[in-house]
Amino acid sequence: MRNSLQILILIAFVFVGFGCTERSEVAANDTPAEEIAIPVQVDYPTRSDIAAYFETTARVQAENRVEVIAKGTGQCLDVRVEEGDMVKAEQILAELDKEELEAQIRQTQVNLEQQKTAYEIAERSLQEGIGSKVERDNSRFAYESAKATLDAQEVQLSHQTVRSPIDGVVTQRNIQKGMLISSGMPAFTIVDPSSYILPIFPPEKELMRLRVGQEAKVTIDSHENEEFVARVRRINPSVDPTSGTVKVTLDFEEAARALLREASFARVRLVMETHENALIVPKDVILEENARKYVMVVRDKGTQENEVQETGVPATEAESASPVPEEGTSTQNEAALLAERVEVKVGLEDSDHVEILSGIDEQTRIVTLGQHTLKSGSTVTITNAEKEILSRATMSVEQALTTASTKSFS
Repeated sequence: MRNSLQILILIAFVFVGFGCTERSEVAANDTPAEEIAIPVQVDYPTRSDIAAYFETTARVQAENRVEVIAKGTGQCLDVRVEEGDMVKAEQILAELDKEELEAQIRQTQVNLEQQKTAYEIAERSLQEGIGSKVERDNSRFAYESAKATLDAQEVQLSHQTVRSPIDGVVTQRNIQKGMLISSGMPAFTIVDPSSYILPIFPPEKELMRLRVGQEAKVTIDSHENEEFVARVRRINPSVDPTSGTVKVTLDFEEAARALLREASFARVRLVMETHENALIVPKDVILEENARKYVMVVRDKGTQENEVQETGVPATEAESASPVPEEGTSTQNEAALLAERVEVKVGLEDSDHVEILSGIDEQTRIVTLGQHTLKSGSTVTITNAEKEILSRATMSVEQALTTASTKSFS
């Protein structure tokens, strides 16, 4: 639709080009030339809330993420969970071979009983006066040593069972049944979905605009049609000397965490500032020249001169007092409209709109399509893409150019 109207606007300039040639020819015959009106689409500024954002990308992380390391040694006899399984703290994940350790424990238990009996005999002998204190102490030391050995073997036996240290979901399994496991080998990775966060790194210059509780809008590639809300939980007080950024941790709402996955790619828009009920216009209507910003507006011919002479107020300030024809309608003044370039002061801007602080008001007709080809003072006519396309639905570009040429010489 917009491309078709751009073609029509180009045709309008062809009108103007041919019209200029005709005026030079009819000047000799004292016949006035017809002035060509350029079709444009107009709209009015609106009022709405607008916010400035810091935009970045990041990946979802789990604060509570554990690498489960095997502490035991031996052949893996059984793996009881798979990736994606939810587990509870202390739940058994895998079992290693315990046969050798159990045999050692039985042997230690027999030795412990022997040392206990020897200690008790030495203690009675000392009390009866037939034994020495040294013998009693040596027996006690041997008994205590046997108990310590048994305790260590029982701890080692417990390590042959791999358990989950936290509640969470298994995201990685590195062992399988029959594998020979050694102490220190990574066995599983478990993450707690309730601890998902989003770390972002704004530049140092944004530090004074950051605050705890600040809202951010997040989109995740796996849920591209849904927008999540996150909030700033904490702000690192130091600046990274390498990147010049500040680490900011965003916290998701509880309902959103169930839809997230670790390391999901996220696009973040952190709300830095919000203006309520602001006067806004589409971003593409803004023209920029020499670091100044302008919009093209449409007003009746003679409005500026009449307003200045009668009220002393420029036309752009008195625009609201002028009768405004509706888009696509025809009035006796439709061909008597002029385009005017008006300088504006802008405020916040987002991806679609710009806040207008001064220069125009809600009653100002702004050119929303065709503004880039206009000059201040050009005669225009109000139209829209649908109207122009329907009126020329059966015409080719060549026919339209022929029509333009014919019209300019009529």
